Amino acid sequence: MPAQLQGEDMNRFFMTLLATVTLLQAECSVEMLSTPEVEWTAYKTPRKIGVDGGFLATVYHGKREAMSLSALLLKGQVQLEVNNVDTKDPFRDAKLVQFFFNMMQGAVIDADVRSIKGDEKSGSLVVNVSMNNKAIDIPLKYEVKDGTFRAKGVLNLLDFNAQEPLKMLTLNCYAPHEGKTWEDVAVGFSFKLRRHCGEKK
Repeated sequence: MPAQLQGEDMNRFFMTLLATVTLLQAECSVEMLSTPEVEWTAYKTPRKIGVDGGFLATVYHGKREAMSLSALLLKGQVQLEVNNVDTKDPFRDAKLVQFFFNMMQGAVIDADVRSIKGDEKSGSLVVNVSMNNKAIDIPLKYEVKDGTFRAKGVLNLLDFNAQEPLKMLTLNCYAPHEGKTWEDVAVGFSFKLRRHCGEKK
């Protein structure tokens, strides 16, 4: 920096630098490249063996691009058709639908993002989940890595008045569950994203 750059010239320099940085930041955006995929892990047997699953039919309502990750996700909503559960085992899927999901009220699970705290790399969010005529706020932690957003949390099925469906599922899957189906379920969602800064699309 030249020695004569002092006083008002110095102030002008820093104001120009600040304006440039602000302009570059204003031109950044975050784009959702794929529909969010909902993932869950339920647990069976006294040893708490995990069973991974998801849903084949996911409907997303929300922004596809925004100036920040929080603006992209806030108020975003997914709708899940419970008769399209997917554990990669058709026989098990049929039992889940018949003896668990069909024992509850409603054919759709709704989830929408109520709040989010953090930055473009990690943070937390609250998702309101509506199932069996109950709406519960579920806290999740998120991380963005290698172009993928991934959020994870835990919900308790008893909070959704699912005592009877759990009992029916356990009774009809008694041998593989060894008489035990856990009420806590790990839940989450993920999607591909891309950040644009000063790019012309």
